[in-house]
Amino acid sequence: MIAIADITVANPRVRNPRIHKTITDSIEQVGLKRPITVRRVPAGHGPTPYALICGQGRMESCQMLGQKEIPAVILDVDEETAHLMSIVENVARRSPRSVETLEHVRVLKQRGYSDSEVATKLGCTASWVNSVSHLLEHGERRLLAAAEAGDMSLNLAVSISRASDGEIQQLLISAYERGELKGRKVTIVRKIIARRARHGKRLTQGGKSPPRAQMTPEELARLYSKDVEIHRRIQKKAEYTQRLLLLAQQIFKELFSDADFCAVLIDEGLVSVPKPLADLASSSGIAP
Repeated sequence: MIAIADITVANPRVRNPRIHKTITDSIEQVGLKRPITVRRVPAGHGPTPYALICGQGRMESCQMLGQKEIPAVILDVDEETAHLMSIVENVARRSPRSVETLEHVRVLKQRGYSDSEVATKLGCTASWVNSVSHLLEHGERRLLAAAEAGDMSLNLAVSISRASDGEIQQLLISAYERGELKGRKVTIVRKIIARRARHGKRLTQGGKSPPRAQMTPEELARLYSKDVEIHRRIQKKAEYTQRLLLLAQQIFKELFSDADFCAVLIDEGLVSVPKPLADLASSSGIAP
């Protein structure tokens, strides 16, 4: 154990707030799992006895939690070697794939562990485990994948999974107004919602929609009949609309041919009309 105040961060990095909060929450709940690495600084060659090689995030989390000391591996290497070690450690660092972590959650929940127990084993928060478990249990892998990719928050994904189709639009509007969804994320989330509506909630392990069962001849015949009926209704609506437009056209043609009607329009100051009506008036020989 060495004092945090005795450590200088030689090459500080900007932390991702979301990831750093996860680290802090994990340390607060289960403690520091891996000590930081520092090098010993010769007397008179630096402001503190030690310089950090790797573990800036862990050290800052401990500071935020009010800890004065931290477990550390102390190496006797020069500054150049320490810098190379820091670069190699950052490049080689491999966070568990999201798919792997989600699979761990699923397996542990199946074995009967509670959310808090799973959180302790995985080094995350119980609320995160609860949200992930909910999405997994309801087959919401599209929403879960979007949350893991950072396209939407996990809370929003859970809210969408619990909402009806009519409520989803309001959820998206509220998220946009809060600044939670902005820029390209809005388009991405809308596409996810559209695919979810078309193909269902569930995805296979490869991230694709499960294949649909082959349709029987009877099912194809019913689908064809339904499609024909839909087109028949569209055609009837189109014909009905066309008849109404022709009727309206004839009515306005006769009105624009009436000099008294045109005079009333002018007296009332109604001298501007929609372009289609103006064209109709011109074709009738009446100046609109």
